[in-house]
Amino acid sequence: MKVENKLSFNDPLLSLMAQTERRYTLFPPPADSDQPVIVGVSGGVDSVVLLHALAQLSPLWRLQLHVVHVDHALRASSAEDAAFVRELARRMGTPFHTTRLDAAALRNDASGLEAAARRARYRFLCAIAHDVTPDDMVPIVAVAHHANDQAETVLLRLIQGSGVEGLAGMRPVTILDDPTLTMRPVRLVRPLLQASRTQIVEYAQRHLLSWREDESNLDLRRTRNLIRHHVLPVLARLNPRAVDAIARAADRVAEACERLRAYDEQTLEELTLEQCAQRIVLRLDALQKMDAASVRSLLHRSMARMRVDLRTIGAAKLERLADAILHATRRSGPHPLGSGLAWSVVALESGVLALSLHRSDALPCAPPGPWLDADRRRRGEIPLPLEGELALDGWRLQCTLLAPQDVAAEWRCNQDRWRAFFDAESVQTPVLTTPQAGLKIEPLGMAGKHRALGDLFTDAKIAPALRAGWPLLVDRSGDRVLWVCGLMQAHAARVTDATRRVWMVRWVKDSVVV
Repeated sequence: MKVENKLSFNDPLLSLMAQTERRYTLFPPPADSDQPVIVGVSGGVDSVVLLHALAQLSPLWRLQLHVVHVDHALRASSAEDAAFVRELARRMGTPFHTTRLDAAALRNDASGLEAAARRARYRFLCAIAHDVTPDDMVPIVAVAHHANDQAETVLLRLIQGSGVEGLAGMRPVTILDDPTLTMRPVRLVRPLLQASRTQIVEYAQRHLLSWREDESNLDLRRTRNLIRHHVLPVLARLNPRAVDAIARAADRVAEACERLRAYDEQTLEELTLEQCAQRIVLRLDALQKMDAASVRSLLHRSMARMRVDLRTIGAAKLERLADAILHATRRSGPHPLGSGLAWSVVALESGVLALSLHRSDALPCAPPGPWLDADRRRRGEIPLPLEGELALDGWRLQCTLLAPQDVAAEWRCNQDRWRAFFDAESVQTPVLTTPQAGLKIEPLGMAGKHRALGDLFTDAKIAPALRAGWPLLVDRSGDRVLWVCGLMQAHAARVTDATRRVWMVRWVKDSVVV
């Protein structure tokens, strides 16, 4: 491949790429050294043209190109494609990086062959981008999607019943921040997205470029190939510029999406009661004042924040969820949605109902106090000292021995639900544990009477999901529940006028300075 020495925008494709760069700033100007750019090159005409064109523009844009080829090993000729790209990079004097994937693993992937191949391909592209990009620069990956690819994508999503986000198609700049693909955000750019395949082939012919043909592109069992070879030609009879028209429509939808996204983000900020990696909790009353379309849009944005691929949820399931939310009147859930996501209607401490979108293995809402997760529960009960402190997931359990006269007012009128007082000499083997079936407590002031912990949780309106990890203080010497933390202390081991030493147990948040 010959790389021309003189920069010129007389070539229509280079001129079009320059326009795309001006409009979208594909490659932010580097401050000091040239910007490394990973160019995904399959060996087909599109990626070969992308590499050649970027080589012409790299002196002006200060780009340091790296050729990356992923051999999916799905075709007998794939090794020849890899050798072709290797030689191409050698002739250009460009660093070359390649990998060969496990074809059997791709075919057996539960997400499907195409999705698995795409994920593996982008994972490798991102990994190389990290390796060659200095820490003070944003890693950039360039791929060769063009206007025909855009038209195919929009039509495919249209027949799949996609929402407006899907109908916006691909964007010239996309930030990849999926932790399954990349360690840190990667800027994915598509410099040829405004160019048609005809323009790309004409460029290749003008510059006498050679490329590889992928025979799988003719396989009509693939939906995208059927659209490419049959649907688009029929549409071209109705409008010879159908590809341009569809791409232009995608641009308009994308612009509308950006306005809608900004509005939804502002609304979400107003409705969000809690947000973390495990969940987003929203005000149900505010959602129920909206129309179904607005609720669906906010659900879409919420799932995007949680990095959930909506294609795995589906439009029909999203519509059913929006309808369920609009008619919810009581606590329920968790209800599985797919992709490791679930939804629940939860009652907050104030009694107000809220919607929680949460990971299937996570609580639908943050516990109101200390809570022992599944991993901590698997490790068994925790022996407690009479003097000392225990750190647990953002909380500290402080155990202190005191003289009765020093805390007389406090134990007689305890206003802190996360603090309890016991007769130290009546407690023999204290442990911290969690509820088990059949456990009961003898409530303070009700000697001889017992309450099942399940009834206590129900009366206190503790969500079922919270109960398994609720902390209990138990004296193993008599298998007595001494304290359902934050809810009820037992009559046993209570402080009396005869108590000589008081054992004070108190939960304190880590952020609280005592």
